[in-house]
Amino acid sequence: MKKLDIIIIPLIALSAIFSGCQKKNPLDNEQYIKQIYIVGANNSNNGGLSIMTLPYSQTADQEQIADISVATSGSQNIDRDITATLADAGTANIARYNFLYLYKTTDIKYQKLDPAFYSIPNKTVKVNAGETYGTTALRVKTANLQPDSLYAVTVKISSVSDPNYISIRKTDTVLMISFALTNAYSNTYQVQGKYYKLGTSGPGDTVTLSLPRVMKALDYNTVRFYHLSNAEAVTNAIPYGVKVKVNDDNTLTITPYGTLVLTGGSGKYDPKTGTFTITYNYTVSGVVYQFTGTFKRNSTGS
Repeated sequence: MKKLDIIIIPLIALSAIFSGCQKKNPLDNEQYIKQIYIVGANNSNNGGLSIMTLPYSQTADQEQIADISVATSGSQNIDRDITATLADAGTANIARYNFLYLYKTTDIKYQKLDPAFYSIPNKTVKVNAGETYGTTALRVKTANLQPDSLYAVTVKISSVSDPNYISIRKTDTVLMISFALTNAYSNTYQVQGKYYKLGTSGPGDTVTLSLPRVMKALDYNTVRFYHLSNAEAVTNAIPYGVKVKVNDDNTLTITPYGTLVLTGGSGKYDPKTGTFTITYNYTVSGVVYQFTGTFKRNSTGS
């Protein structure tokens, strides 16, 4: 019996030693406070502003969709489903953004988009257990939005399904969403053109142009560019803006955007090459000139 006792006692001691060596890895536990927040609602990142590209709709009731994303933070993924409820965040952040970044008298200011033009049908955003993100749809009626206005929608998280497990981030809580409106023709184009006084034919009377021009979307099938080499600034839209509507047969209807005296506009759009061929007459101080040129779409652009 003594020999057996001698064997058993060392085994028990050895077991105790091994048990003492089995330490828990601290990284197996949450290292931070779990928080939930709206992606992009970060004042250090462009003042909490997120600009989403949306196409102009063909009809007033047609909606375009952008995603609003909610995310969770922490060293561990959530171990249960979490639901965040979104709410309108008012105009305070819009006013703050305008004050900080658009303070010049000539700056176009952001304005809150009328609720008649947008909706968030599902204001509850679910983040599934083991995942990091959840999304919901922002639906926007873009057809009647003005191309040179700056619209914004603001959202925040108003509540979370399990506040004892995860909290709403207390800083950078509001996302301000704006829109870059496009259509099938809006982009940057390389222009090769010329203009001359009508009734003259000498080579010295012709001025050639070679420069990039932006075609800015005005609606579903209309774009605007700036006449000749005038600066592409919104302040020049009225005196120098040219509207180009692409018809169903790819012919063009060319009219002035504002006060430019423009007549005889015509042209064609080639969808295969992304090229506009444009001709129009314009009048300066009673003298009529003609512009003709090609606008070839760049492979990249806006």
